[in-house]
Amino acid sequence: SGLFAKGLRLAGGCCGTTLAHIRALREAGGNAVPLPLRARDAAVAASASRSVRFGEEPVLVGERINPSGRKALRTSLQNGDLSYLLREALAQEEEGAEILDVNVGVPGLDEPRLLRDAVENLQAVTRLPLQIDSADPAALAGALRAYHGRAVINSVSGKEESLEAVLPLAKRYGGLLVALTLDEQGIPDTAEGRLAIAARILERGAAFGLRRDDFLFDVLTMPISAMPGAALLTLETMERIRKELGCRTVLGVSNVSFGLPQRERLTAAFLAAALERGLSAAIVNPGSRPVREVWRCHKALHAMDPNCGAYISFMEERGAEAAGTEGGEKKQYSLKDAIYKGLNNEAYALANEQLQTIPPLELIETELIPALNEAGVAFEEKRIYLPQLLMSAEAAGRAFDAVKEHLPAKAEEEDAFPVVLATVQGDIHDIGKNICRLLLENYGFSVKDLGKDVAPETVLAAVREWKAPLLGLSALMTTTVPAMAATIRLIHREAPDCRIVVGGAVLTEDYAASIGADHYAPDAMATVRYAERLREAARPRQETSER
Repeated sequence: SGLFAKGLRLAGGCCGTTLAHIRALREAGGNAVPLPLRARDAAVAASASRSVRFGEEPVLVGERINPSGRKALRTSLQNGDLSYLLREALAQEEEGAEILDVNVGVPGLDEPRLLRDAVENLQAVTRLPLQIDSADPAALAGALRAYHGRAVINSVSGKEESLEAVLPLAKRYGGLLVALTLDEQGIPDTAEGRLAIAARILERGAAFGLRRDDFLFDVLTMPISAMPGAALLTLETMERIRKELGCRTVLGVSNVSFGLPQRERLTAAFLAAALERGLSAAIVNPGSRPVREVWRCHKALHAMDPNCGAYISFMEERGAEAAGTEGGEKKQYSLKDAIYKGLNNEAYALANEQLQTIPPLELIETELIPALNEAGVAFEEKRIYLPQLLMSAEAAGRAFDAVKEHLPAKAEEEDAFPVVLATVQGDIHDIGKNICRLLLENYGFSVKDLGKDVAPETVLAAVREWKAPLLGLSALMTTTVPAMAATIRLIHREAPDCRIVVGGAVLTEDYAASIGADHYAPDAMATVRYAERLREAARPRQETSER
């Protein structure tokens, strides 16, 4: 009841709740009337675990996930390979980006499918919010549906076709809209013309229930090489948007220097001028040294950097670097880093490279297992989450693929420890089981995955056939826990030497013990740890029997 008094508006239940639970919630609420909603600043983008507010401090948006002018990215997308894109995301995050712009528009490719795939993979490896960038409303819709959080939508314009297609998406999915000040007549060559388009976009947005805080206006940066007064016009328009319309602004800063030498320095100078005029967000290359210098200096000078800590750290880092990193040189990852960060292709390539000088089993012991252990410990300590753990496991799987190509079949068989996995009869959920399989295989276990909705007799047959010392059972639904209990009873009776580990959202350690399980695993890594203990305990007996 205390929560209702503090403003709780919705209460309910998930798996395991009954009518009695819901009735108790209703009684606890009594006749509480929800507190009135307070108007809040809506200028926030968010991922599943991090939010970024567009307010007094400027926001840095990484621009490098865009195939325009980036041949390597374009080629990788054409080959159906997202590893380059993921690497760029991680590099930009390390370089200070707070949001990542994501554009995969390549002629001839299925952009709706590709953009959705990119969003799903990116949010598995980075916590940064995403700015979903496409001129195709269908691609935007699919990506927004797959996105976990409140994305920035890039973009809508004053064109009627764009307004009709994109404004409903912002309303439906709650995105923060980048609005371009252009329409059917093109880009106005005066500040007044661009302001008029911005006002019209605001008016149309209001009809959909969108507020000023739902918009970031991009007044468009044109190259001064073609239009000498372009930078001044952009700066004037941006400042007037902020003062006269009360709206926030965003700029693709690097366009200003197109066609000129030493582009990064000119871009950085323009960025400094725009920040001084109150720019809310800059779409830039965070790996550019001049850009990063301007960014750190601006924040230090404007009391946005407590004790100048970030500025000092940045400059110390610069002093420690060897020369030649200006321009966003690609970061070289170690095999351990590639696995930890979930970079599949890099993990495979680096493993192959090291296998030229390191024996396969030594690489497993000195590189792969330690990398997986680091990811496992980070997961257990809540420093990374399930998507990152799964990506690490997949990357390790690619490294193991390289090892297997160099490993004699006999040596691989000698290290096998058979484990049978199954989701119990009547249950159709297998995500957790699949994660267990992937992790177990990467830790050197031989796994027989029976799938989902598996009858107890089928489980027993597999345990006998494989002579499995360990069986893992999964159940997510409360209604299928009795089937888990029945399977445990059958295995203990007919295959008493097989240990059973169980897991699933509806289980607890006490409940697992009550149905006869030998061990309860709250997550996939706990299953691996238990399997490792069993394997270690079994080794002396195996060696004795062999002798």
